[in-house]
Amino acid sequence: MRASLKGIYQREVSGAGGPAPYDPVSMFRLMLLGQWHGLSDGELEKALAVRIDFLVFCGFDVGEALPDATTICRFRNRLADRCLDQKLLRQVNGQLEALGLKVKGTRGAIIDATIIQSAGRPRNTIDATKDGIIEDVSASADREARWVKKGNEAFFGYRGFMAVDTEDGYVEAVRGTPANAAEVTNLEALLDRLPAQAHDAVFADKGYHSKANRALLKARGLQDGIQYKAARNRPLQAWHKQVNALIGLIRYKVERGFGTMKRKFGLHRARYFGLRKTEAQMTYAAINLNLLKAANKIVQMVPIPRPLPQGRCV
Repeated sequence: MRASLKGIYQREVSGAGGPAPYDPVSMFRLMLLGQWHGLSDGELEKALAVRIDFLVFCGFDVGEALPDATTICRFRNRLADRCLDQKLLRQVNGQLEALGLKVKGTRGAIIDATIIQSAGRPRNTIDATKDGIIEDVSASADREARWVKKGNEAFFGYRGFMAVDTEDGYVEAVRGTPANAAEVTNLEALLDRLPAQAHDAVFADKGYHSKANRALLKARGLQDGIQYKAARNRPLQAWHKQVNALIGLIRYKVERGFGTMKRKFGLHRARYFGLRKTEAQMTYAAINLNLLKAANKIVQMVPIPRPLPQGRCV
């Protein structure tokens, strides 16, 4: 992981003098803490100054100079600009596999998408003269966010795609798009982010149903687990419905993952403007979800001591 973060500081590239930058691995751990606890950069700076557990987790020493809010913001932007978050997700997963906390080897992938509301206000106003001549168009501050309608509700923001494994629901890849991007056209881009030759099947809901997607899975040697979708004058047959029901029994793992990421790690709303930063936020939430799963697995593996009968001592 340290090798992946090498060169993230300009001082490392230029060889210029000045104070040494903060350890990049410590700063990356700080990113995860901010996402885990839902802290802004200013709140994270204050928490780091008073919480021993934050210092221990990040590897900072008591009494040393600590990063301020501006330093934290700049480091997060460097990670996003270099698209390192995806690489770091794969490396964290590799460490979990090496520890036996995540299944290593061929497995299935479950794919789904969710809406992440924008951090900006969804406004779009047009100023015109009395003659109808447009003078100015004022859009939202989050210029990459888009509108999408789901059911009877409209949302302004982004769509987050995610692939989890079929064993324990560990997140293996994420991808962000504007909210109006169709699920059916984004399957290949998400598959490209999965670990090479690590999966033998892909499961997804009917939003990904198309001849092109089924041909894509076949060309890649992947078992087709996409639910079938009825069309006009072409209702689903009984066996289609049975297949859809079986796939539905598997897909809960990705839906549960989205629920935890939104409820515990604040993914229901973007914290920053722009697609790249929102995708990075989703990746940090995914890493935290995987670490939470690993921690819960460790707790299950450790035997709970039974209380001694009353009147007995060791």
